[in-house]
Amino acid sequence: MNKIGKILSAIAVVAVILLGHHVYLVNTTRDELVEKNQELQAQLDRLRKEEERSVVMQSVNAQLEEIANEERRISDEQRIEAIAQTKVAEEMRRNAEIERQNALIAEQHAVEASEVAQSQRKIAEQQRAEAEQSKRVADTLTYISLARTLGQTAITQYKADHHEIADLLAHTACLFTNRYHGDIYAPTVYQALAMTSQNKNVWHKHKGSITDIAFSDEKSGYMITCSSYGEIMRHTNYESGKLTSEMLVSNPRYDFRDLFIDRLTNTIYVLSRSGHLVIVDSNKKVQVIEINMQNPKDLDVSGNQFIIFSETGMALFDTQSRTIVQEKKLPFQIEFMTRYQNYPLAFDRQGKMHLIKGFNNIETSRVPVKGQVTAFAESKNQHLTTYGMSDGTIYLINSKGQQTRLVGHLSRISKLKADGIRLYSSSYDGMMNLWLTNSAKIEPMTLFTTRGWIINFTFDLKKTNVWTGDQNGNLTKALISVPQMQQRLQDKLKRNLTREEWNYYVGRNVPYEEIKGKEARP
Repeated sequence: MNKIGKILSAIAVVAVILLGHHVYLVNTTRDELVEKNQELQAQLDRLRKEEERSVVMQSVNAQLEEIANEERRISDEQRIEAIAQTKVAEEMRRNAEIERQNALIAEQHAVEASEVAQSQRKIAEQQRAEAEQSKRVADTLTYISLARTLGQTAITQYKADHHEIADLLAHTACLFTNRYHGDIYAPTVYQALAMTSQNKNVWHKHKGSITDIAFSDEKSGYMITCSSYGEIMRHTNYESGKLTSEMLVSNPRYDFRDLFIDRLTNTIYVLSRSGHLVIVDSNKKVQVIEINMQNPKDLDVSGNQFIIFSETGMALFDTQSRTIVQEKKLPFQIEFMTRYQNYPLAFDRQGKMHLIKGFNNIETSRVPVKGQVTAFAESKNQHLTTYGMSDGTIYLINSKGQQTRLVGHLSRISKLKADGIRLYSSSYDGMMNLWLTNSAKIEPMTLFTTRGWIINFTFDLKKTNVWTGDQNGNLTKALISVPQMQQRLQDKLKRNLTREEWNYYVGRNVPYEEIKGKEARP
């Protein structure tokens, strides 16, 4: 019984435990269900909210889709429009390209046409320039030829003592020559200018022949002349028309042939053929030194010494001690003395010339021309040597040895001087001539004539005038400066050519112009 009771009790306990456990389980399950229910409710709420949101989103999406569809439709329309526009643009581009190509072709044609036009214009301009040049050349030749004809007519009128018309024609000749760049030294033009400008002054100063002329420096401003009658004269104001002269020495026992002015000390040395050297110092004090030489004739200066040449010898004279320091007899007889290549050059009477480089250094050679040489000159820049002969002939020899014979003097050539292309010559025939050595045909232009032999000539310091001394003791000054000659001639004119004179001398086909007051200088 007890055992059953215990079993029952155990069962009851187990039942209670099971019941409690069941209750616990039921409670636990219920709680879990409640919690689960709550979770489900929460999920449901969330789902409901999400559904509501989904509905909203679906509505929004539908709207967006509708908008997108609308935009896609618009985009499609725009794309179609763009494609259409692209086609239009492409067509326009193709048309533009075609037009551009056409424009390029047209431009190329225009350029080619322009080049053709330019070429034709250049050809036309060249032809016009050539025509103008031809006309200028023709005019130039015509007027230069006319100028030379007028010059010749002026010379003829001047020789006929019709000086007024000669002046007008000579000035017109110079005007045309310079205007058309002709050669003012053309013989007829230059001679007409020289004649009509009255470029000569003559003074009778010496009793004997004037044998030499020399100038001091420009500062001292005087000129010395000597004569064969033993006279030494000092002249001032030689640039004006009035010459002031002073006799320094006058002794007929002397026969002066050559003179030299020492410009540093203003001492004058004058050599006499009588065997005397006369020295005049700056105070005009005169000293006479006898020289034991046969017929001394020339001085050649070298520093403080100079060589005295006689017909048969030479002597070295010292200007400090005023004594002969060395003498030498020559194996030839001197006919004429000059200078060549900065050395004394002597011509003898046997057709030889002797270049004296020192007392013991004399180079002898044969004169390249026939006859007796009485004058000589060299033009260094033109490489020419000129020989004046006793018969009045002048020979011109160039660097190749080619000879040109110049004829223009009637008797002995007394002196030659070269100044570039210009060669000046004087002669015992009383003529002073100018030669242009670069001319194709070298002809003389007579600057002036005298009634006596021209013994010597030289230029003044400015080479404005040439001074000559003649056999009769006349000192002649002749203007050789072309600009000054032209100015003097212009100043002389008192009127213009009349139209009748113009038509007669110049020509009806040449436009008349007033020439008075017009400078003839270029």
